Amino acid sequence: MSLDRMKSLKWIFIIIVIALLSLFLIFIPLKKFTYQGFYFDTYVRIKIYERNPIKARKAIERIKEEFERIDKIQVNGIQEGRLDTTLIHIIESSIEISKITDGAFDPTVDPILKEWNYFKRPTLPDKVTIDSLLSFVDYSKAVLISDSLFLPTGGSITLGGIAKGYALNRANRILRGIGISSALIEAGGDIVLIGEKRGKESWVIGVRHPRKSNGVVGVCKLSNRFIATSGDYERYFFLDSIRYHHIINPTTGYPAMEIQSVTVIGRDGLIVDALSTAIFAMGMNRAICFIKEKNIEAIIVDSSRNIHNFTESFIMEEM
Repeated sequence: MSLDRMKSLKWIFIIIVIALLSLFLIFIPLKKFTYQGFYFDTYVRIKIYERNPIKARKAIERIKEEFERIDKIQVNGIQEGRLDTTLIHIIESSIEISKITDGAFDPTVDPILKEWNYFKRPTLPDKVTIDSLLSFVDYSKAVLISDSLFLPTGGSITLGGIAKGYALNRANRILRGIGISSALIEAGGDIVLIGEKRGKESWVIGVRHPRKSNGVVGVCKLSNRFIATSGDYERYFFLDSIRYHHIINPTTGYPAMEIQSVTVIGRDGLIVDALSTAIFAMGMNRAICFIKEKNIEAIIVDSSRNIHNFTESFIMEEM
């Protein structure tokens, strides 16, 4: 037998073995691998469906490492100075979304968020102080030159409305790079969906009822999407029967009161995270115009708990 023929037979044998192994793997049932941790001031849950346990565990470890790295980055009270590449990317994205939303999303609102100080005192901040701090709220005054951020004296930036979305973008990239085809990661109100659940059906994601902690206003059937919800039920206090929450209207310096929750669906975690905050801060009329103009998939629950649906994936429950 010639050497060339022997080489040909060897490759045919290898191809047959690979084909048989692939066929064998198809009949191995998908197993569920889970992890829960605490990052970005919220619980993070990872759920992976995979036949290969080594691949699944590798994915979880890589995501944990990435989340730990991102979680160490200061995302609130960022002042001017030199920044690392991750912060530069997130701030650049924040400023771009600020432009798109005409300031409804504005990372320079940080000094006002500090003044509200939700966890230490259930009292209203002084109006004169809020009015004076509004002079710092202007994303156009946040200037990035090379690796340095420049702000007005006394100004600072918060990335709390966008950092989780960035982290889920990174997780999505890790999962797909490793070859995971069915997974869900939840970080507070932000979720990334990889493929289909168990590889055969859409993920069913509940949209939380803003006044019933275990209730939903409906569900979304999705695959290969990011979904982010901003609600007035996440951080708040009551004073004189009024709920003061953490989603600030950058124009007034006070909580936006026309909406109870906003859910946004899309293909980029950072963008849907920021847009859910921005649309909430806009108020109803401006929000509806913006959603229609930009063709955004969204669900709004207004202050009267009316549901405004702008996506075909949403199935409403009885309220």
